[in-house]
Amino acid sequence: MTIKEALTSTVNFPLPDSAIEKALIDGDLIGTNPYAKSDARAVGVCMAGLLFTLITSADVTEDDVWIKLPQRDVLLKVYSALCKQWGLPDVLAPAKPTVKKIAFW
Repeated sequence: MTIKEALTSTVNFPLPDSAIEKALIDGDLIGTNPYAKSDARAVGVCMAGLLFTLITSADVTEDDVWIKLPQRDVLLKVYSALCKQWGLPDVLAPAKPTVKKIAFW
């Protein structure tokens, strides 16, 4: 299995080849190289990038063709899990409130 095949097998949604190639280039990976366990983090980071692209993409409707993306809440959970697993900032996570001042009555 190549690195590109490993990446496309984890996304489970057809993406343009250009998006996959860009993710591989951004991750400093060569898609034709054989996949090894040592590539797991880099492939996971690439997958998170592709999921980010999917989550932020709009559904496409043109004439009689309608391309609806998978449920975004499921994609968001997978994205968040990948970010947590590989120590990436989850830019799509809802902001948690912080206490700045406690008012004593």
